[in-house]
Amino acid sequence: TTADGLNVVLEFSASVGGKQLKGIDMIRFNEDGKIVEFEVMVRPLSGLQALGAEMGQRLGAYLAASKA
Repeated sequence: TTADGLNVVLEFSASVGGKQLKGIDMIRFNEDGKIVEFEVMVRPLSGLQALGAEMGQRLGAYLAASKA
């Protein structure tokens, strides 16, 4: 967290599709406390690819169910 409290960085780790990954979320808030920027970094590339594939499957299933 920065001194002004408007920027935070959150670290995470996960296992997705048998791949280990680590990442950070960088979040910037405005003076009203609303998120104005949200950036995610993930490594290694194989973990990012597994995460993207899993998110695509879940989002696809969610969208299909919401249209039914």
